[in-house]
Amino acid sequence: MSDIFLCLFYFLIFSVIILRSKWFKAGGFNNIHFLFLFYLKLLFGVGLWLLYTHYYKNRVTSDIFKYYDDAKMAYDTLPNIKDYLTMLTGIGDSGTHYQALYQSMNSWNNKYGSILYNNSHFIIRLNAFFLLLSHGCYGVHVIFMCFIALVGLTYIYKAFLPFLTERSKELFAAVFLFPSVILWSSGILKEGLVWFGLGLSIYYFFQLLNTSAIRLKYILCVFIGFLLLYETKAYSLLCLLPCFIAQFLLRKTAFFNTLSRPGKKDMRTLVTYAFVFIMYMVVVLLPHAVFHTASPLQMISDKQNDFNRISKGGIYLENIKHTNIKPGNEFAFISVADSTGIIPLTSHADSLLHKNGIQYLASNPVAYKEWTRNAKIPFILKKGISFSRIIIGSKDTLHLIASDSTTYWIYTYIETANSRIKIEPIKPNIVSLVSHIPQALNVSLLLPYPWQLRSAMTAIYCAENIFVFMLFFIALFFFKRPVLHQDFALFCLTYSLMMLVLIGLVSPILGGIERYKSVVIPFMFILLLLTTDKDKISNVFKLKK
Repeated sequence: MSDIFLCLFYFLIFSVIILRSKWFKAGGFNNIHFLFLFYLKLLFGVGLWLLYTHYYKNRVTSDIFKYYDDAKMAYDTLPNIKDYLTMLTGIGDSGTHYQALYQSMNSWNNKYGSILYNNSHFIIRLNAFFLLLSHGCYGVHVIFMCFIALVGLTYIYKAFLPFLTERSKELFAAVFLFPSVILWSSGILKEGLVWFGLGLSIYYFFQLLNTSAIRLKYILCVFIGFLLLYETKAYSLLCLLPCFIAQFLLRKTAFFNTLSRPGKKDMRTLVTYAFVFIMYMVVVLLPHAVFHTASPLQMISDKQNDFNRISKGGIYLENIKHTNIKPGNEFAFISVADSTGIIPLTSHADSLLHKNGIQYLASNPVAYKEWTRNAKIPFILKKGISFSRIIIGSKDTLHLIASDSTTYWIYTYIETANSRIKIEPIKPNIVSLVSHIPQALNVSLLLPYPWQLRSAMTAIYCAENIFVFMLFFIALFFFKRPVLHQDFALFCLTYSLMMLVLIGLVSPILGGIERYKSVVIPFMFILLLLTTDKDKISNVFKLKK
């Protein structure tokens, strides 16, 4: 009952804030409209909770729960205020005591790596702070995240509104009303924070472009937005930076001014964006060639292989004799379908396996207890079962048949992705990368095809893709010449293409693709609004009428 009252309390607080704040008024839309958006996001947040509670039932790996559960482990250090504040701020947390607490969390360390710096520390710490206000009520966190995402999306709407004043309603729909945007920004997920970071940085950067004075407030807000993007999903910042650089050169310098002459086609904007993009790629790739550092192309190739492997799922069991993770350690890998071939050696192991399941045994808190107490729960593989033997530091994988009594403990469990797709592997060179761009765009924009539907969720993904494709196809007939705000159109195009290519290159899971793409779709729609002729559309509409 107390949880209901807490949710109602914060629900009313944020409702009053939205109704009273002048910030939530723009483009002919008043506070009531933005309040409706907030309630719509809360409704989708409840739907997301139901989806992950009744359909994706593994709480250990469920994205909307894992950050909250890890944050609660930090919160539970109270009433030891020192421990709580140390974990909340990260100041002085290098000691073994705090590192052990972090290791007991499921999502603090990314087991599978990432294409870029992409940790979960910030969102876990943010939810640990929210727990002071929620007292453990999950619904309160959903309300907070819905409000944060709404503020970020409002920043995006206001940033582009000056260039689309006559199409404010279409812009409103483009930014706020696409289903996947609402859904994935309405839970305890990174997407809400990404929208806040994008909105804050883009809005105040555009403000900087329109003023001749140096406003420290604007610079600080852009920096905070960048920092938030870096701490949540750094690859979105990587795709945003060249857009900012190009806009700065166009608006604040005389860069390529000779290409802009009266009576001639203005090529300055296009050339500037092309130049910035090429130089940006050179800066990203050149250090590897000069200083022999890790190749970004090798990283993309490796992570694509990692994600392909992860999407197939499987269970990793480590030889129980090893005392720590180091080169030479031996692992056995079996498919999820062969999990019945894992045989417990003790009554305690048998009880845990049948009562809690493999996912529980492979979770970080359990694994941490096994390590620290030197009491690993022992299992063997059933004789005759096929498995792969993997040795750390060796590229060779042996495919064997279990025939001995080697004892293992369950190290990692990876669920098979129901919506996984096959993507062709890329090689770590520029030619292979460029040649795979069409495949990447096909994956991120068009899949799944209607004949590839396997579930209700993939049907929804397909319907959204068809809708987006239809809009782009229709937009070709109403293309506006010249594009009045060509630089901002290229801003949206550059960011969208870079994100879509990166997503399509490394992600082989349709659900993940739709979620990652949710922070791109509004920019695609804004691009359409900037490049289509409203008068042509009105004329066709009148003819049909």
